[in-house]
Amino acid sequence: MQEAIMQTILYFRDILKLSFYQIQERTGISRKRASRIYRGYCPGRKKRPFLLDGHRHIIAGWFKDHPSLRAQQVHRWLTERGLKISYTAVVKYTRGFRKKMTKAYHELTFLPCEEAQADWCFINHSRLGKLYCFVFVLSYSRYMFAHIFPRSSFEFFIEGHLMAFSAAQGVTHAVRYDNLASVVLKRRPEIQYNPRFLEFALHYGIEIRLCNPGRGNEKGRVERAIRTLRETFLNTAGRYSSLKAFNQGLHEWVNDKNLTVHRATEKRPVDLLAEEKLRPLPEIPWSNVFVHPPVKTSKTAMMTFDTNNYSVPDYLVGKSLSVHCTPEKVKFYDGNKQVASHPRSFDRRKHIINPLHRSYCKLSVKAKMQRIHEVIKCMSPAISELLQKNQECGEDPQKTTYEIFKLMKTHSRGMLISVASECIKRKSPRLRTFLSCLNMETAEAETVQPQNGELLNISYKPRGLEQYDE
Repeated sequence: MQEAIMQTILYFRDILKLSFYQIQERTGISRKRASRIYRGYCPGRKKRPFLLDGHRHIIAGWFKDHPSLRAQQVHRWLTERGLKISYTAVVKYTRGFRKKMTKAYHELTFLPCEEAQADWCFINHSRLGKLYCFVFVLSYSRYMFAHIFPRSSFEFFIEGHLMAFSAAQGVTHAVRYDNLASVVLKRRPEIQYNPRFLEFALHYGIEIRLCNPGRGNEKGRVERAIRTLRETFLNTAGRYSSLKAFNQGLHEWVNDKNLTVHRATEKRPVDLLAEEKLRPLPEIPWSNVFVHPPVKTSKTAMMTFDTNNYSVPDYLVGKSLSVHCTPEKVKFYDGNKQVASHPRSFDRRKHIINPLHRSYCKLSVKAKMQRIHEVIKCMSPAISELLQKNQECGEDPQKTTYEIFKLMKTHSRGMLISVASECIKRKSPRLRTFLSCLNMETAEAETVQPQNGELLNISYKPRGLEQYDE
């Protein structure tokens, strides 16, 4: 086959005098490949001399004296000596001289409480889609914290810090990052930090340390932790069907790593954590609420946020409302007044509607029950889970919702949520269990009486005030 191709190219080139472009059209072989085949099978053909061949010994001497020379420097030296040649030609010719130098990396040491390192780890989950794992490592003790979020936007970046500070029960003097947009906006001509993150760092008294561009080894502690995380825990990520279960498994894995002797320190991170002597957290915690600029509501009384549509009361149609988002909630404000609140959705292009935001002239009993069901369901994730499992048990969730709705007249919201969590914990989401748990919570304590009732009859003889004057 190769012999036939060679004979064909030689025939077209030497007999018919066709160009390599014409040979490409006739044979389908690219002109460059046809040229290489033609030159390879023409031993009598002389190799075309290169312009720098006569100066090869000079260039070789330069690289012998200065092994780290760059092509740009060689090109400048050649042009200074009157040789006219392009920079691209110098790059190709000196490629054999310019050898990649092996770099030596010295081990970094840190003092207790000096520094921590933070970074994102991206996960492509087969069921849950793209997820983002926030990893935080204390440089001295190697104490690690990690948590998976559905987004990597600013509020989740801050939430990761707050959870890490809480897990370590303190703050280091500095935290090292690479060039994350949440931390630094640009580095040239001078470093410009993200003003929102700068305010967060000032609140906790953190020094921001940045890695040099392309130098991820400068935060090797967290890079190594992420590599270990990928090689071990994330290999079994497919068995988790929910983000909550995924995080629970991750936290167990992290706790096990913190209780295991580290290969570098030969001590457990939890033992070295006591030596860190971290700075205490401020009395007033950071309010992790990101305020977006006001946006006008649609004609259908909906507000768009993160591709999802959230309902607001009908009377606010056409009015500009500001969005206050947290990792769990999306709230809408008319000036300083909160007008709507929804659990944050991480789906795309979904419509989240609160039935109470819609004003109807007349409602049927069925419509009222549906409105009550939606309101109670959105009151808390615990109650939402209770209603879902209540339906799986064969009971009517709307009836259960209505009973909970009636209890709101005499019981606080916190108590109802607590009782719902207790029912889930007992794995008994039936209405009967909910009511019995609530009765136990609200039952009055029995009066305690001593066995000898006469002990309660205490007689006291009053004294005159003149005795106290003595």
